[in-house]
Amino acid sequence: MAIMTRSTRLSRLLSLTFLGLFASLLSTASAGTTSYPYQFNHVAVTGGGYITGIIAHPTEENLLYVRTDIGGAYRWNQDENKWIPITDFISAADSNLLGTESIGLDPTDPDRLYLAQGRYLTSNNSAFFVSTDRGDTFDVVPTPFIMGSNELGRNNGERIAVNPFRPKEVWFGSRTEGLWKSEDYAATWTNVTSIPDAFANTMGIYFVLFDPTKNGTIYIGGSTPGGLYVTGDNGQSWNPVPGQPTTWENSTLVDGEPPLSTGPQPMKGVLTSDGATLYVTYADFPGPYGVQYGVVYKYGTKDSTWTNITPGVGNNSYPPPYEPQTWPPGGFCGLSVDSKDPDTLVVTTLDRDPGPALDSLYLSRDGGKSWKDVAQLSSPNGTGGNWGHPIAEAALDNGTAVPWLSFDYGEEWGGYGAPSRIPGLTKFGWWMSALLMDPSNPGHVLYGTGATIWSTDDVFAAEQNAAPGWYIQAQGIEETVALAMISPSDGPAHLLSGFGDINGMAHDDLWVPQPMFGLPAFSNLDSLDWAGQKPSLVARVGDCGLNYSVYDACGQGTYSTDSGHNWTMFPVCAPGINETTTTDGTITIDASGEIFVWSTLITEQENGPWFSSDAGVSWSAPTGDLNVQTEYISADRVQAGTFYACDSGTFYISTDGGKSYNGSVGSSIGLPAGQCALPVVNFNKAGELWLPLGSNGLYHSSDFGSTWEAVGPSGLEADYFSVGMAAPSTNSTAVTLFLWGRVASSGADSVDGLYRSDDSGTSWARVNDDSHQYGGPTMILGDPRVYGRVFIGTSGRGIIFADIAAGSASSNGSVTNVPGTAGI
Repeated sequence: MAIMTRSTRLSRLLSLTFLGLFASLLSTASAGTTSYPYQFNHVAVTGGGYITGIIAHPTEENLLYVRTDIGGAYRWNQDENKWIPITDFISAADSNLLGTESIGLDPTDPDRLYLAQGRYLTSNNSAFFVSTDRGDTFDVVPTPFIMGSNELGRNNGERIAVNPFRPKEVWFGSRTEGLWKSEDYAATWTNVTSIPDAFANTMGIYFVLFDPTKNGTIYIGGSTPGGLYVTGDNGQSWNPVPGQPTTWENSTLVDGEPPLSTGPQPMKGVLTSDGATLYVTYADFPGPYGVQYGVVYKYGTKDSTWTNITPGVGNNSYPPPYEPQTWPPGGFCGLSVDSKDPDTLVVTTLDRDPGPALDSLYLSRDGGKSWKDVAQLSSPNGTGGNWGHPIAEAALDNGTAVPWLSFDYGEEWGGYGAPSRIPGLTKFGWWMSALLMDPSNPGHVLYGTGATIWSTDDVFAAEQNAAPGWYIQAQGIEETVALAMISPSDGPAHLLSGFGDINGMAHDDLWVPQPMFGLPAFSNLDSLDWAGQKPSLVARVGDCGLNYSVYDACGQGTYSTDSGHNWTMFPVCAPGINETTTTDGTITIDASGEIFVWSTLITEQENGPWFSSDAGVSWSAPTGDLNVQTEYISADRVQAGTFYACDSGTFYISTDGGKSYNGSVGSSIGLPAGQCALPVVNFNKAGELWLPLGSNGLYHSSDFGSTWEAVGPSGLEADYFSVGMAAPSTNSTAVTLFLWGRVASSGADSVDGLYRSDDSGTSWARVNDDSHQYGGPTMILGDPRVYGRVFIGTSGRGIIFADIAAGSASSNGSVTNVPGTAGI
């Protein structure tokens, strides 16, 4: 028997309830850098990642929560009509905790909230977050087992359940260590050893359910055929639920396509409010990808009878399933039941790809005897089975469009198993495991996808074979992973982004979602750059996985001459890059905009980064000292033809447009031995650059990298670094410095965070506070046009922009720091 003890209390105190609030500065700078209060807001994308669960309190109206696989958890704020992030206090050191495996609610106390946190099974850093104020503050309780919010099976659940008869008693189904129970509000935990060890895999127990009418009756669903167990004595003994489906019916299967399991595996379960019926969705694989088959069953707890209620199998599903279908039809996962009517429920399919319909949502008002295919009813006529929402519906309830959700690239878009493009149609959804019929308003149904949350207030329109009205209800949720960011010195967009999974955007308005970049359509956009003297010229490279030979052009690299609104593919890719490569490298542009340098990062290439002086018609290898494809390469923003690179402790410079490089061992020019990083350049002054070397400090050169010296106080650590517009009344070539790392203050222990310096690094002021850490950044970026502004790219919390609070300082920029009209 293992026992887990309570940790030291860690609280997160928010001064207000969302980004857009003021952060109290926790360090005091010297006279050279003024400490200002900052305002934090998200660059609006609205979603951008996988929504794994939507959970509602059974009795408290409008108390809803969302969990995500890599971006933490959110609470719905009805007054502000948006989701509030409640896990942004997670530090960079605890970044693995920025993923929510499960959410548990106390049915007797709406203020009590339990989160199971931990992204990956490879990390031992997992914890329960325990709150008595709906997530405004938390106790953090480390666990003796691992969690995996971004692993296989993350679509299932919920793993946490609170005993409605003894609310101090909290249960959890783990992935690798069986079933656990706490009898003191999740402060300490005991392993429940009475249940058979039947789930010896990394998915474990998917869900725990309490019968609300029978004290001591608990159901658990494990990740194996026949994985449903029940206890009637509060866990002292367990038995398989009798009669549960353990083999596949032949009518479910497609010839020549065997299922991935010997029988249906339970994915989600819901007990009706009267305790009389247990609904269960099943699949042959944990999901969210790879599922081929599935069924839906209900179990009568009074008479122990099972009924197959799978939509389209032996019932009057309307409209009929799209035919003919010669591929495995996918499984079922999402499940929600009306809290007052046990015969009203909704379910979703999972991985119906690669069929043209993607995934569907079904509604039944008679306990599964008959169904309405809400996805097909919601689709315009004449789409030939390509079911989806009219693009106009991809908008918030206030009409603000979320245009990137159109994925309007036809066959050229390879993401998420998309069908061929139908004009005016956006996909109904994929990975639709998160599903909620609002207990206070059952006509209000929300479902999550791999990108956002769709919502309707009139799902029952489907009863009359009519289309419910749909809108996006993901405002406040930002779950993208930032892979690249640039902020040109001129043009409509202060930010152009590169994201994992959803390409990237030119953010002409930081407050309103923008269209995705056009063709070529990247899945991951890994690198962006702009030309210092032609800021409207930008370039990007990314992972496409598609063959663009039909265009006689390169599908992995492209450039734009109008600030990212229209794109021209390079005629050819840099050597070694094509639709089959798993790397696409780094792109940079010289100050004049005449020369592109593409470092492919292909280790087998024994030459320096490729350069092109004809806009990608041809690419040539350089001569000289640099003979590797390094990721650490930048262009001078002022002096044309000048590039800087670093690799394996040697610093390189090219002044002839990337045709040749001269290298100097770092230790001979003032750098720590063996250290390298991406050179960060001053956009106002030629030859001035910095190297952020983590725990080895921050280094500065004002002579094109010929010599270097350390910046700032002893012990400074620079994990990420950028420069932005200088403070008012400074010289024309000065810049503001930003770093994410540690800066010692008055001999005290340094604090990991975001810092700003207005005096070339002599003094620093902390920008963020402990409530705004976001699991740490993937990068930071200063704005060359707004004093004090810094963008924070994250790994699952999108991009945040931090501005000096209005009235605290003059921005001297062209953007006024006032909220937009989208209300997000």
